[in-house]
Amino acid sequence: TPLFYQGNFNADGKKMRAILVREVSNGTDTYRLWRRDGKPDRKRPSNTDDAYILYVELGGYLATLGMTDFYLTGHCGHQAAVTALYGDEDKREQYFDSLKPSDGNGAAEALEQERALAQEYGRSPARQADYIKFILDRHTAAYRAAKENSGETPPDYTGALVLGELQSCVELYHIYKDKQRERNWAYCRKCNQLAEKQVQKALRVIREGGVLRNDTVEFYRSRYDFSACSIFLHLMKLYYVDVPLRVQGWITNKLVSATISDGRCSDIHFWGNKGDRTSQRFVDCMNELIRAVAS
Repeated sequence: TPLFYQGNFNADGKKMRAILVREVSNGTDTYRLWRRDGKPDRKRPSNTDDAYILYVELGGYLATLGMTDFYLTGHCGHQAAVTALYGDEDKREQYFDSLKPSDGNGAAEALEQERALAQEYGRSPARQADYIKFILDRHTAAYRAAKENSGETPPDYTGALVLGELQSCVELYHIYKDKQRERNWAYCRKCNQLAEKQVQKALRVIREGGVLRNDTVEFYRSRYDFSACSIFLHLMKLYYVDVPLRVQGWITNKLVSATISDGRCSDIHFWGNKGDRTSQRFVDCMNELIRAVAS
């Protein structure tokens, strides 16, 4: 049973065909590694060991490690390979810095030698078990942090599974989502209040006269779902002023500001080349907007 199904906690206990890859141990901690059966997880794997994401068996579930066998092995052997070839990371950096730019093959050959040695050292079951424990400890720390702060941060299902507190994690996740939803709505309310102030300020300029800059106004439906457009276009839409598409593009891309004086649009600043003329259709739309706001 995978811990997650389509990115969410597998609350319904949906099954997955899986193949046991191997068991690794450091003498204290033992982990059984699995991969799913069937179509590879990666479209362009580097080799056969890079095709499937690994899962670790925990409490009757398969929790993803988020990496392939090839990556796991290479990561576990990297430090040992660096020590064997260079001594430490600083000396490794010095070695590659010493290679001449023209000697591109030398750098490529050195990297290939390093990768091959990392794969060799990384096959050690003890090294792999140590690294998997390190990963699981991070998950556990994330779950404990969410538990301590009562759902202010997202609870970690894998960490909860390690501790045997999966049901508590489900409940804590609902608390976290409620708090996140409230934070998102509070954020949207704040942004929309600022946008409304921006609109009211622009309307005051239109009624009383002054310079109206072509700033962007943003209204939020959710934290990551918002509409943004020119304050001019927003007001024209608000007051049902019909603006041709070409003029909309001119407003968005070229208009800098417009001056309202004596109930008319009197001065316009825009980006363009010397000799470019103001869009007369924009002036007409602007005067229509001024009349609509005043009525």
